[in-house]
Amino acid sequence: MTDKDIVQAIKWHRENKEIKSQDVAEMLGHIPSKYSKIERGEQVITGLELVKIAEYFGMTVEELVRVPSRKR
Repeated sequence: MTDKDIVQAIKWHRENKEIKSQDVAEMLGHIPSKYSKIERGEQVITGLELVKIAEYFGMTVEELVRVPSRKR
């Protein structure tokens, strides 16, 4: 799993939960542009940020970094 895979999964979950990126940025104490850079893979996400986002989304970090498989 690459950093790109992780941030894509976070964005997927955020959008699926209908949470605005601005709300996540505020929760992390970041300005929105810094959080946007994280989601675009232009800034490395820290372990602490992963934990905080997972808690905010009501998930474990393991759940957060994976996009659920589609069931057929």
